Amino acid sequence: MNLVVQPATSLSGEIELPPSKLHTQIACALAILAEGKSTIEFPLRVKDTNVMLKAAEIIGATVKRTQERWSIWGVGRDLKPAQNVIDAKNSGTALSLLTSIATLAPTSTILNGDIQLRSRPMPTLLRALRRLGADVHSTKPDDSPPFVVFGGGLNGGKVRLNDAEARYLPAVFLSAPYAKKKVEFSIHPSEKKFQLESTLGLMKIARAKITEHSGGVSILNHPYRAFNYRVRREVVGAAPFIVAAGLTKSELKLRGSREISFRDTAFLQALKSFGLRVHFSRKSIEIGGRHRLRAARLDLSCVPELLPLMAVLACGVRGKTLIRNAEEARTMKSDRISAIAQELRRMQARVLEQNDGLIVQGAAKLRGCEVDGHDDYAVVSALAVAGLVAEGKTVIKNGADALGTSYSRFVSTFQSLGADVSYSS
Repeated sequence: MNLVVQPATSLSGEIELPPSKLHTQIACALAILAEGKSTIEFPLRVKDTNVMLKAAEIIGATVKRTQERWSIWGVGRDLKPAQNVIDAKNSGTALSLLTSIATLAPTSTILNGDIQLRSRPMPTLLRALRRLGADVHSTKPDDSPPFVVFGGGLNGGKVRLNDAEARYLPAVFLSAPYAKKKVEFSIHPSEKKFQLESTLGLMKIARAKITEHSGGVSILNHPYRAFNYRVRREVVGAAPFIVAAGLTKSELKLRGSREISFRDTAFLQALKSFGLRVHFSRKSIEIGGRHRLRAARLDLSCVPELLPLMAVLACGVRGKTLIRNAEEARTMKSDRISAIAQELRRMQARVLEQNDGLIVQGAAKLRGCEVDGHDDYAVVSALAVAGLVAEGKTVIKNGADALGTSYSRFVSTFQSLGADVSYSS
């Protein structure tokens, strides 16, 4: 199935900010490891989060789900796997969290994924878990899935994490409360602040005993407790709609912004660098349309997943935009740096690929054509925005299904704002 996008002169309307995918996945993982009934209210219901529910049942937890609430009766440290193979489908975050959980199982577990996930080397995840005493291995020389976890628990102790390993903080921290002794992590919080914010905040809701200090984080051997959690909503989850509004002289109102995460702040700062107006009120965020947009110099080290969208935004402004420190984007659901550069060039954009980012020369007169979404929701959503400001129809192959991994209502949301976006066979 393809995604078909027609040009749009303007968009208008209100949308609700979506729940955080990362927070939904971490909350599910914590609920599995907590004894008793935990409830997760207003989770993001997409393919990448449903993976966690299926895995919870395999591990021995009981799951009940409704539209607005997931209830999970966790197993604590007493994992009782019904089978020894868990499929993380297309989600690298789910794979890392489930690999961490599997270290506590009494028997061996194989962690697998789809063909795309199986092509993603993750040596830093395996190395970080081994520092805790985990017996975990890849079945391939490049340290890509499937993984084999021999179980038996974690040792704990003093663990130093480098910057690359800190990318997997949620997974590395997750099982630490069940290590044989206190775990003392040495890490520089400034490097991965949003990962620390997301992970430690949720672990504390599940009553983990955590001490943060200048040199890192200490986690005591103390079981998780059942909890109730309402998933926070994220501005960055609405990024495609926000960027589209900025490029089409539109007005967009976003509801549900109770608090701004570090990740949201990084995204909003990037928008500000381009000159996009963002207005906050107590109940909503308003995005002004195109207003003296300018080229920018962006450091995406905290939000490398946004590189495709920022590249599209850069195409719409005059001048040379430099996007750097986003090398992690090469090892996500696709090589996002190469993928978006290749497809935007098909649309007549001037894009130069760098090892850690892109140089984009704007303003580009984009032309609609047939492009490839690389089965990556971030690339597909960025190309859809590009299609809205291009001349002529844009057809995106290999990507409509990928939207379901992270967006629950991508097409219908754009349609509600007045855009002509649809599926075709």
